[in-house]
Amino acid sequence: MRTLTYLIPVAALLAAACGGDDGDDGNNPDAGPDAPTGGACGVEATTLSTYPATFSGAVVGAGDDLDVGAGACADERGYYGPYGEDQVIALTGLTAGATYVVELDTEEDLGVYVTTTCAGGAPATGACLLLVDQSLAFERGEFVAPAGGAAFLIVDTADGVTLSTGAYTVSVRQAECTTNPECTSADAPICSNFECVQCTTSFHCTTGGAPVCDPASGTCVAGGAACTGDDAGEPDDGPAAARPLAFPTAGTPTTVDAAVCSLPATESDWYEVTAPAAGGLRIAATWTVTADLDIRVHDAAGNRVAAGFSTVAMSETLLASLPAAGDYYIEVFRYAPMNDAAATAYTLTLSLPECSTAFDCTTAGEPVCAVGECVAGPAQCTGDDAGDAGTGDDGPAGARDLTGAIGVATSLPGAICNTPGTERDWYRVTTAADGEGLVASLSWTGTADLDVYVYDDEGNLLGLSWWVNPEVVTLSHLPAGTYYLMIANAGAATTAAHAYDLSVTRTAVQTCTTSADCAAVHSTQLYRGACTSGVCEFIPAGARAAGAACDSGDDCTSGQCSYIAFESDAHLSVCTTTCTSSAECASLGSGYACTTGFTTNVCLPACDSDLECGVNANSSTLTTGQPWDYFTCTVATGACSP
Repeated sequence: MRTLTYLIPVAALLAAACGGDDGDDGNNPDAGPDAPTGGACGVEATTLSTYPATFSGAVVGAGDDLDVGAGACADERGYYGPYGEDQVIALTGLTAGATYVVELDTEEDLGVYVTTTCAGGAPATGACLLLVDQSLAFERGEFVAPAGGAAFLIVDTADGVTLSTGAYTVSVRQAECTTNPECTSADAPICSNFECVQCTTSFHCTTGGAPVCDPASGTCVAGGAACTGDDAGEPDDGPAAARPLAFPTAGTPTTVDAAVCSLPATESDWYEVTAPAAGGLRIAATWTVTADLDIRVHDAAGNRVAAGFSTVAMSETLLASLPAAGDYYIEVFRYAPMNDAAATAYTLTLSLPECSTAFDCTTAGEPVCAVGECVAGPAQCTGDDAGDAGTGDDGPAGARDLTGAIGVATSLPGAICNTPGTERDWYRVTTAADGEGLVASLSWTGTADLDVYVYDDEGNLLGLSWWVNPEVVTLSHLPAGTYYLMIANAGAATTAAHAYDLSVTRTAVQTCTTSADCAAVHSTQLYRGACTSGVCEFIPAGARAAGAACDSGDDCTSGQCSYIAFESDAHLSVCTTTCTSSAECASLGSGYACTTGFTTNVCLPACDSDLECGVNANSSTLTTGQPWDYFTCTVATGACSP
């Protein structure tokens, strides 16, 4: 998936949860309301007067008495035209001002609403308290009982839905609580689903004898003991009973052998580690039989820090980023086979990651960073090039050298597939003097989609090209050093390597004097906004105020820089703010306009052409003469838009 994180609009798509028409209850061809023939809202199937109360019924054959329009209910949770057959239940004996919970259990597409009175075959104006139609089966909602202590509950069918029997069971109960402070018992201090319970997660269970939260009862219980072939760590089924493990150190992993089954469903193995500082933790589980084990990592408050749910056979590996020093909990559980008592033996290994990117891997034979570990690159391509022979060229440490003389194009033939998706070809070029540049050209025949990226020796992305053939990336005003080119195949998944030609030309020294020189070459070069000693470098991350020069969001207190990738006026980029109109940009000074049509609109320097608006890197509809699709400049207002 191609993603370049700059300012790229995202379209919001809304999908209906269940069937229905456009919600115009004034034009319903299916039924139309019938005048009520019984009580105030129609023929009542029953009356509920003491709570909790339960009633089972069916809307098919119950009649088609009521309509309710969109927006007619004070609390509307989903609306899909409830015009079909309905059933009316009278509620009496409600305590005025108390909260009541309605739960509708059905296997068909039904909704439910509550109203105090009806008029003309519908809830009277201002009388409908609640409408819930959020799913295809179970529905839940709550309402506050009116002053009169009576209301009508209507189970209804969405317009256009064909039911089998329309069977349902509805229950009504008075809420025990709505917030935690209302739960005053030490044995049940948490409000969950309007009931005071002891726990909702196992982190609420603080004793080793009852470390598991039973989701059905909301109480802390002992861990399961149904596993056969379990390990000696039991009972360790919750954080309160977690086995302590030593936090690993550089070169010294922590390893433990254990076993876990999946009966009951809450069965899991828990471990506790104490991190001495913020940082990464590599967690790997391996086993030898057909099973699917998964891992979650939580902080001491129960917040999930990381999770691994891969489908790789007989292994699960994840890299957790621990935000601070402190206690963390590792949970190992078996996803498959489910409901099975035979335990799966596994080995859990904790280690400090040796890499976060391939640039941390310095050995040619292990040039790829895979979940915190430097490993050899993949070798699944057929018809690959000479670079993958021997140690491989799948990371910077295995890059092939393309350094040539100034002005001389230096080439190497290559070939690349994209199975697995991490398959890459790497090359390197070394410049001898500050201010030199590079021109990289990647070409091929056929319908493949190949891309080229250029990085410095610290792994900072400097330039790229995605949508043309040849892909040409031009860089200028570089500090002397080694630069890396990465080739990727973005086409359909294949193991057949596609041949290409890559040439790189070093260009003569050019010395910058201002940031404008750093923006002069812009269409495939990311802006490096600091002209220092004649070369262009990235502005160091900081907390700069609005209006200060920047080249990325991490330069700014606001977290937002006006720079959009590959814009032609990048030297005008400043730390910016969100906005809804250009008038709000005045705090930055004159000459700024608010973008329009983006998910988040921000103040940018007023534009005079599309090239000053930056690119939608994920669009292949290219601006004429450019390698990208540039956003649109409305010159009259100076505003950029998608």
